[in-house]
Amino acid sequence: MRRFQNRVAVVTGASQGIGQAVARHLSMDGATVYAADVSADSGDAGGVRSRQVDVTSEVQIETLFAEIHAVHGRLDMLVNNAGIPGEGNLGELTVDAWNRVFAVNVTGQMLMCRAALPLLGSGSSIVNVSSVAAHVGFADRAPYCASKAAVLGFTRALAAELAPSNVRVNCVCPGTVQTPWIERLVGEEDGADAKLAGMRARQALNRIGEPSEIAATIAFLLSDEASFITGSIIMADGGMLAVR
Repeated sequence: MRRFQNRVAVVTGASQGIGQAVARHLSMDGATVYAADVSADSGDAGGVRSRQVDVTSEVQIETLFAEIHAVHGRLDMLVNNAGIPGEGNLGELTVDAWNRVFAVNVTGQMLMCRAALPLLGSGSSIVNVSSVAAHVGFADRAPYCASKAAVLGFTRALAAELAPSNVRVNCVCPGTVQTPWIERLVGEEDGADAKLAGMRARQALNRIGEPSEIAATIAFLLSDEASFITGSIIMADGGMLAVR
């Protein structure tokens, strides 16, 4: 039997990058996966059910979980991966821009967890996706770094709150991973190769991670193999923190 056979999962930010890899990984391992993304088109493909969900919209979130309740009556796994960058120096930073980053990266996770709570039974698991940026300061990215640090506190508090119900909550902090975001940062102009080389070099393994590697880490935390792990912050950063 596959590891997640007959289990139901929700993955946010699932139309590309890490979220897409997680949805595929869980589906291939037997789960029925609701792949939620602000840009997703509603539709089903095998074990993955694509649903358009903005994690800042309580209405859209409630609609998603109402469907899951009606069809399955429960939720076994939740992966809060949706996130947006927050760039710009402090002198140019607006309150609206700051609030937008926190609305998606932090409040969005809270709203998803709150809506999922009635469906989570004993043995269920939540994984929140943060970033190495929660531990390392990056110039001109204060909103992003601050929001990802907030995810760590949220994860620990929720783990303590839900432990009596045997619902585990953990967090994964990816380093530099090959995603459309990294491709945009590198660009195609002169100097792109040097910029990419710099991103590789800042990690001890001297390479950029693959979304599938982060997906495998998240899948482990969701699985019964991690049944004694909760409130943990797992680094999947290629050794970035080790060499900084």
